Amino acid sequence: MGAILAICGNTIKEGLRNKLFYILLIIGMLFILMGRMCMQGDVSFNNQSLSPQQVIALATTVSFHIIVFWGLTLAGLLSMGAVLGDIETGVITVFISKPVSRFEYLLGKFIGIMGVVLLNVIVLGCGFFLLAYLRTEIWPFQIFLSLAVFILNLMLLVSVVMLVSLISSRIIAMLIGIVGYMFSIGIDLPIYFDALREQITAKPAALILLKVIYFAFPQWGSTQFYATSFLSDVFIQKMSFWPTIHTAGYIVLVWLVMVLLFNNKEL
Repeated sequence: MGAILAICGNTIKEGLRNKLFYILLIIGMLFILMGRMCMQGDVSFNNQSLSPQQVIALATTVSFHIIVFWGLTLAGLLSMGAVLGDIETGVITVFISKPVSRFEYLLGKFIGIMGVVLLNVIVLGCGFFLLAYLRTEIWPFQIFLSLAVFILNLMLLVSVVMLVSLISSRIIAMLIGIVGYMFSIGIDLPIYFDALREQITAKPAALILLKVIYFAFPQWGSTQFYATSFLSDVFIQKMSFWPTIHTAGYIVLVWLVMVLLFNNKEL
């Protein structure tokens, strides 16, 4: 356990020394500040004025997706070179030469990256939380519940990018992670939107293919929709916690493959 904490601490220090952490944090906070317009004055929808609770729900949903975007960006950028960077510089031999297993090394790196990313997400979440109260005198506690669910997506993205980086370049690892995430959202949308689903239902073969891909591919999109359901009633009648179970299972699967590859990799 001491070895894991040591590697984790070293990874966190590296992440906090990285200018990207502060650049993305500032950009994310600026976007949240720009979103304060959602909480200003009277807001109407379909010629009906929204209540303060509805206004804050709208602002919270927008801010949640802002935090999601910058959290995923930071997670991808940090994880794509976490292991590969140590291999290229030879630093990894310092860890592996000590009585540290390769699994402990990977776990320490993973926890360290997640620590830095979660710090970014928590700061942005608290920033919006305080801003929302100052504007509306309403505490949007639900954003923290949504962010807690979203952590599963961050864990899976970091795991996937770390895995791909073992067999390819950093850029490819980053692209596969982000493109895979966006693809998952695109595949999952027809599951929850009637208009899209009806178009596919007219083609039985396409519907079968969609369901196969939906269950076989990581359900990043559905997990994010489930997290959003705590903020908005758009998905409330159709969402369940099962996508989070699917995502957790994929995290375990990716880690099994990653540990197997890393244990057989020549350093």
